[in-house]
Amino acid sequence: MKSHVLTINMILIQNIVSDRYMKISVALLLVSVFFSSCFKDSDQQEYSSVIVSAITVINASPDTPPLDFVLDNQRVQQFSYPDGKINYFAAFSGTRSARLFESGQPDQPLYTFDIRLLQGKYYSLFINGTKENLGAVLIEDDLKSPGKEYAKVRFVNLSPDAPALDFGISGDSVLASQKRFKEYTGFQEVKAGNYSALIKSSNGEAVSFPFDLQIKPGKIYTVWAKGRIGSSDEEEGFGYSLLDHNID
Repeated sequence: MKSHVLTINMILIQNIVSDRYMKISVALLLVSVFFSSCFKDSDQQEYSSVIVSAITVINASPDTPPLDFVLDNQRVQQFSYPDGKINYFAAFSGTRSARLFESGQPDQPLYTFDIRLLQGKYYSLFINGTKENLGAVLIEDDLKSPGKEYAKVRFVNLSPDAPALDFGISGDSVLASQKRFKEYTGFQEVKAGNYSALIKSSNGEAVSFPFDLQIKPGKIYTVWAKGRIGSSDEEEGFGYSLLDHNID
């Protein structure tokens, strides 16, 4: 039966996600049905509760090379800072062992950690910190559609040397306040449109980063603060990245 588990998991990782959330939801249901029907009677008690979740993985560590993400003993995919994410894929629920390797160097993991996935839930896993001090933040994703002409937006501070940050759009509309490294908000509905956005220090003037932000109706976004304020490397410098949770 273990061979069936490995085979199904690899199929899920490679093939499940291609258009939108309904396809993931249907896949989660099909896998649950598969497991409820494929085991021998003697296996039913042990495996009848096997269910799956969905997860996307983002590299928010500014000084890492491309990384390989391994879940239990299966390599999922390479992903790179800041926008080379792993799209949502199905993974068995429960406590899973995750490892990160420098791409092409599978002998020594850079970071090993556990994640706990609940039945039928969606998650974003942000790898953060620096290469010498990696960490991970697992956030549950609420992917219910926003109201008509609206989008949903949340904010995560993933700049390892930034102070507590505020995030706002169009002047007085503050969507996040005093978020320290690895802290985040829930999703908030925002009317679709073009905005002048600002990420700034909650106190003092260490950070003031204005940018233009286009918010499209029906979309679900995470705005995350990236990079290091003390870096002279342009690619590793402070900024933001926009994670689109919608699957085209």
